[in-house]
Amino acid sequence: MAFDIHRLDGMDPTSDQALKALDRYQKALLRNFHDSPEAADLRKAGSGISYWAEQMIHLGFSYLGATPPSLTASQAEEILTELFPRKISLSSPDEADTAIPELLAFWSYLEREYRLPNAPAILSLLREVQPEFKRMMNDPSKFGLAKSFVMAGQAAGFDMSDEKQLQQFTYLYNASLAAEHEARSAGHPGGRRTASSRKLRNRVRKLSRQARKRNRKKG
Repeated sequence: MAFDIHRLDGMDPTSDQALKALDRYQKALLRNFHDSPEAADLRKAGSGISYWAEQMIHLGFSYLGATPPSLTASQAEEILTELFPRKISLSSPDEADTAIPELLAFWSYLEREYRLPNAPAILSLLREVQPEFKRMMNDPSKFGLAKSFVMAGQAAGFDMSDEKQLQQFTYLYNASLAAEHEARSAGHPGGRRTASSRKLRNRVRKLSRQARKRNRKKG
């Protein structure tokens, strides 16, 4: 059966029915993209083929109510320059380099396979955004709260994909906030620390060194 590119059109993104339909839609469309001529170079490079395309579909539908056939260039720009930098955490700054090549291949596939009228404008936008995309994805001023938390953990040496290390950093992060509040309440502004907050920061540094050592061994 041919894939229906318009399957999500008109659905309420907040409904349970739409959420289930979105999952099926993404899997089927991205499976077809994976096997397409446009994805051939991505397959040869051994890089991810559908992560960024999946995120674009998901964020476009969930936050903007837009599907691939209805997505406008301005909505695509919002996804690339606002939603991606705010919500998508990177394992390293260079991970951003994989996004635009994948999305160019994906929208080239949509243009050829489904003749989507919006594809040329989005392809043009992707080429326009490409030189600045990596900088935007790694700009802390654009991070949302969740991404800021994940990136802070990574910067401290924790593998945030490891459940144990995630829990360790969560504890330290919350304790650090509590210690800072304690210092302010005790009348120690401008960086003066109470004994408990100094002890906590020493604990953070120790666990950070341990996390970095573990993760170097993994690599």
